[in-house]
Parts: sequence; C-alpha cells; structure tokens
Amino acid sequence: MNESNALERRAALFDVQGSQALIIHASMFMQLLAAQQAGNQQLANFYAERFPPDVKKAYEKWLAEKPFENRAADAHPFVPNLYEVRGATEAAAARADSVRRVAQAREAGNRSGQYLANTVLFATVLFFAGTAGKFEQARVRLFAATFGVALFAFAVIRMLLMPAT
Repeated sequence: MNESNALERRAALFDVQGSQALIIHASMFMQLLAAQQAGNQQLANFYAERFPPDVKKAYEKWLAEKPFENRAADAHPFVPNLYEVRGATEAAAARADSVRRVAQAREAGNRSGQYLANTVLFATVLFFAGTAGKFEQARVRLFAATFGVALFAFAVIRMLLMPAT
C-alpha cells in the first residue's frame, strides 16, 4: 500500500508539472496570437521560435489545418490529437502500477487474514484437546474431543486449499 501511495503521489506530481507546462505554453500561444493581431510579426516570431519542440510540433500541425480559414480546424493547438500534456503518459503508467500494487496488497491482506483465522482455529483445537479429558461426563468428553478433531480437520483442509505463494 505504501508503494501504491508513492506511485499515486508521483502521478499527481506528473499531472501538476504537466499542467504548469500547459499553462505556460498556452500563455505563450495567446501572446503569439495577440502579437499577430496587433500586427507585430517580430514579436509573434519571437514567441514561435521559443516554443518547446512538442508545442512547436502541435502549433505547426494546427497551422497546417489553416485555422483562420477552415472552420472545421481545431480551436487551438492544445487539443489531444495535436498536443500531449507533458507527463501524462508517465502519470498514467504510475497510476496503472499503483492499481496493480493495491490489488497485490489486498491479496496479501486477505491471505494474512486467512493465516490468522487458521491460527485461531488451531488454537481452538488445542483448547478442546486440552479440556476434553477434564470433563466428568463421558458424553461431554467425547463431544469436546470429536469437535476438536473435526475442527482440526477443517483447519487442515482450509490450510491446504490456500495458495502456496
């Protein structure tokens, strides 16, 4: 469970870092559009040249759609088919690993619960085996001994049916 929690925190960190990068990239894009609208192509080029490679690639694909002429073009270059948020793949992988680790932890918890239950059953068998001979009535002794043997058989069968690993 601790490993799962650590992976969840790691995935959240990837998400936060990706969101921060997306905000910066979108801001640069908005500044580029504002510069183009103001007729300052030099400033627009300044922003376009400083786009990181992944943003530049998405921006070029977006421009290839001719967004100022084509109404069917994507609204901006940050749509999923053009741009992938940084860390999204790593976050998804960490979350998938986290889910797998939670399943393993639950399985281990269930197994330890079964072992604990078997321990209690064997302790109960010892109790009945130890007290069966102390009763004065033969019927009670026989019942206590029979119950102890039946409980022992049940616990052994239950233990043998448990997974080995």
